[in-house]
Amino acid sequence: MSVMNIKIRLLSSAELPEALDLCRKVFLEFDAPDYPPEGTENFLAFLAQDQMERMTASRLLAFVGAYQKGELIGTGAVREGRHICLLFVKREYHRHGVGSALLDALLSLCRGAGADAITVNASPYGVSFYSARKFFPLSDEKCQDGIRFVPMERKL
Repeated sequence: MSVMNIKIRLLSSAELPEALDLCRKVFLEFDAPDYPPEGTENFLAFLAQDQMERMTASRLLAFVGAYQKGELIGTGAVREGRHICLLFVKREYHRHGVGSALLDALLSLCRGAGADAITVNASPYGVSFYSARKFFPLSDEKCQDGIRFVPMERKL
């Protein structure tokens, strides 16, 4: 499978429902099995469309999407120009460069916002992805409200 022709761009508010649906589906497939029920419930509540629309409208959150042949195949979001809060890619596009391309776009947004470092609370599933891209753990794994994560950072 080739992803040579992917296009990464900022998403409009009208495109948020599709992006959030992709996040939900990928989360349930890859992350939720490692979470207690409370964590799954809290993460899915975080993805509430009205909350995401408010955060995007107020410019606290910026979403990008990866498209191939008009299909949304991955999405990511950065909060306050310095923290990755979402990065999800459809299963069939894992290990094809889509996540890296999305990450590059998010890093570019952070640089544009003047950040000198970017953070992420990586899920257990995502730690190896971020480690391979110059992110370093800031502490051991944590669990907050049932959500498991490793706080990580990358200098820009």
